[in-house]
Amino acid sequence: MRFFSPIHFLKTLAIVALVFVPILAYADDNSVFSTAATLGWLAIGCGVTANLSLVIFKMVRKIPVMKVIGRSATSQSLTPMYKPVLNFHIMLNSVGFLAGVSHGFMLIRGLDYISLSMVTVMIVSMISGILLRFTYGKNLKFVSRLVHGQAILAALLVTLVVLHIITRWHQGVIMGFI
Repeated sequence: MRFFSPIHFLKTLAIVALVFVPILAYADDNSVFSTAATLGWLAIGCGVTANLSLVIFKMVRKIPVMKVIGRSATSQSLTPMYKPVLNFHIMLNSVGFLAGVSHGFMLIRGLDYISLSMVTVMIVSMISGILLRFTYGKNLKFVSRLVHGQAILAALLVTLVVLHIITRWHQGVIMGFI
């Protein structure tokens, strides 16, 4: 007798894993700074994984799969997979955002202009993503899609994260090369 179908079991397992991922950050040791740094790296890893998975999926979906007698069949078979990939993107970005917020609260004393700018870009991106997911109005959906899909916003966030890492590197490895 089966209580869960394999699909429901995998969904439950993925949700439980994403809920308990931040616990791994606290398994490091008792040092506050080590935990904060681990949360920062967790936020970066979640953001990169979530965004690259969605971008790669969208790129693969546009590639012609095979040519059949002069006609190219696009990858229509991947269309039902878009919603789970989008949900994975949302969940992982949410975990990364919360890990980044926790990282920021732990290190609030070291707040500078780069960190404040990075937080602002992260909040704008997260709010526009939430609005894009949960709104049904045509105008609001258009505006949030316009804001959330900006390559300039993503490039600005990547630049700010790199600057944040360079200026906050606590061992001085990178700053010795500059």
